Amino acid sequence: MEIKKFHPLRQPLTPEQQNQKLKDVSKLYEKQFLREMTKQMRATVTEGGFMNASNAEKIFREQLDEQYVENWGDQGGIGLANVIHEQLLDRLGPALGIRPRPHRPMGPIKIDERNSSAQNPLKFQNISPQKTQVQIDLKATPLESQEVTSPWSGTLLGSKQLNPDEYLMEILHDDGLKSQMVFRGQPAPELKPAAMGGNDGAESAPGSQISAGQRIGLLSPEAKSLFWTVSL
Repeated sequence: MEIKKFHPLRQPLTPEQQNQKLKDVSKLYEKQFLREMTKQMRATVTEGGFMNASNAEKIFREQLDEQYVENWGDQGGIGLANVIHEQLLDRLGPALGIRPRPHRPMGPIKIDERNSSAQNPLKFQNISPQKTQVQIDLKATPLESQEVTSPWSGTLLGSKQLNPDEYLMEILHDDGLKSQMVFRGQPAPELKPAAMGGNDGAESAPGSQISAGQRIGLLSPEAKSLFWTVSL
């Protein structure tokens, strides 16, 4: 008896097909918004004349408005579909294979996982859909070193002295993400702000190329926290 090889009835969708489905869903959301907006606009128009509109006229008007919405949406709408599509790509793109998954960060600090504490040293705060801040409790976890490193490769946008021993480092990464790190300590000598003298607000010249895991600063022994903000 010959056993035929089993073939799944439904083949997995390609990234291009997944992306098209997201576009179709985005257009549906936009058309629904246009549909509701048209209804509200119709509701503000009072009927005039000696006779009210018949049921047939109301049905025809609704069908006409529906056709307007379809044509409007197919011709580009008001741009809402593009906004929704981009938000769906940000959330679902890596999982669906449409956008590459972000590489595992090689910083901003190296935690000694062999002696890691049971207490979670990371506190996440979603500032906006495109911006997340991570507060790292340096006293709650042992570190492999006191170095502050770049999570991914990129270009230094600038380093700024906030206080005599506190600095802000800003890096634009190659994948489009942007990192801001605020810590107590000193920046790496090659990235140190040009005007040092103890004055707050001293800034460095941007443009330095930085590789993933490269040292960008050194933590002070008194440092209790490091703030890392990642944004699109």
